[in-house]
Amino acid sequence: MTMCRIALISLFVFALSAALAAFHACRPVSSDRGGFKLDAAQPNNSERLKELRSLIDKEIGTPNANELSQCKLIAFGSKPCGGPSSYLVYSAVKTDESRLSQLVSEFNELQNRINEERKLYSDCAITPKPKVELVNGICTAKPN
Repeated sequence: MTMCRIALISLFVFALSAALAAFHACRPVSSDRGGFKLDAAQPNNSERLKELRSLIDKEIGTPNANELSQCKLIAFGSKPCGGPSSYLVYSAVKTDESRLSQLVSEFNELQNRINEERKLYSDCAITPKPKVELVNGICTAKPN
């Protein structure tokens, strides 16, 4: 009975250690970007994210298009384990793609810095890229 109990305890400790190691592997690596480091605790960073999101939404507007080839996706947000948190759909006809790319890039970089400084974690799941569709003249994203 004692050997069985020791074996079960050892198995539990091993499983717990493996789970902790896997969880720790999802932790973002902090980096100093050329000596410039944002203080994520500053309220203006959260405000800047809101401002950028508003500018992005205005830039996209209603993604009207005449054909499916005019509908595009852009990776949006930054998960703590890496990769985008979602995708935004937009119309290449209505949207200044260069401006949108600049705004989204700034948003993603700021969100990534905040994630690193706050040592945030996520589920580390890969966000699947949705399928783009044209429905009644409006670009939409459908889960793949």
